[in-house]
Amino acid sequence: MYEFSLRAISSYLGLLPGAVVVTLWLSILTILLSTVVGIIGVLCRVSRLLALRFVGTAYVEVLRNIPLLVVIYLVFFGLAQLGLLVNGFNSALIALTLNAGAYMTEIFRGGLVAIPRGQYEAARSQGMTAAQLYRYIVFPQVFRIIYAPLGNLFIGIVIGSSLASVIGVEELATWMHLVGDQSFRYLEVFLVAALVYVGLAQGINVVRLATGHVLLRSAPGGGHR
Repeated sequence: MYEFSLRAISSYLGLLPGAVVVTLWLSILTILLSTVVGIIGVLCRVSRLLALRFVGTAYVEVLRNIPLLVVIYLVFFGLAQLGLLVNGFNSALIALTLNAGAYMTEIFRGGLVAIPRGQYEAARSQGMTAAQLYRYIVFPQVFRIIYAPLGNLFIGIVIGSSLASVIGVEELATWMHLVGDQSFRYLEVFLVAALVYVGLAQGINVVRLATGHVLLRSAPGGGHR
């Protein structure tokens, strides 16, 4: 009869920290790069130039409607077929960034369009420059609006990084599969991996709440909404 025992996989736990570090590093880089992509994307989406709006809209609609796994395969195998040899980690990073960047673009756009046009007109009537308008009126409000969705997206990036295992990136999900196949203690291994993912997600949530509290308080008109 099966007996649950974490001790049965204790000899494999020494490999776990390294896998977690890879997961975190991949996730952090994705967050940073997708933020840049999101800023570029939203500038295209709200541009007065029709061509830029089309590019921004097409990017968002295409990437949001392709499964992340397919994007990873397209980048990894597609680039190789074109003669561009990119390792698994960088391929996963490119795919995750493209995917998350599309969602980041929409989060940023949602924050911008939520600001009533009347506030722009009122600020201009008071003689505010464009820099003052965005510094004191737009950005503080946008941050309050996108604060929660960004936190959810960051957690989604960490969880989505598990798909990097399909192209050989030695992150947490890869550790889970390898140890499960070697020890045949799938329940214990998957449970440990699940708890680690929960811990990472909660860690992101704690950081989000802490930094959000500081930034919201320090912003003009600060305070939580």
